Order: sequence, then structure tokens, then C-alpha cells
Amino acid sequence: MDENDWASNMETRERDACVDAVRDAAKHKQHSTGNGICIDCLEPNEPQRLNELRCISCQQDEDKRQKQRYGKRL
Repeated sequence: MDENDWASNMETRERDACVDAVRDAAKHKQHSTGNGICIDCLEPNEPQRLNELRCISCQQDEDKRQKQRYGKRL
């Protein structure tokens, strides 16, 4: 294996590790419970969503972003 192959291999491994870390953080964040305040707009959540992280409007926006990025919601 020459230096270019080695460097390319290391770059790929580092990139994959970063992507995995971001995915793990997103999954952890998604499973957290909220305190009644939307984490995006900082407005009070609707009464039926008091334990959720986002209000209905912001969650719909987040779902659209997830679908654009990954083809699905995480």
C-alpha cells in the first residue's frame, strides 16, 4: 500500500467515524424528553406535546429536513 492509498483509507475511516458520531447524537437527541418548551422556536409546546422536544410546527419542519437529508426521519 503506497502513501496515497494509506492517506485515502485513513480519510475514509475518519469521515465514517464522524458520520457515525453525528447519527448517534441525533438518535440520542431524538429520544430525549422535553420540558414543554420547543427547542427550535423556544415557544411553549401544545398541551398534548408537553414531553416532546418540538412544537407541532417545528416538528413538521424537522421531519421535512430529515426526509431531504436521509430520505426518512431518523
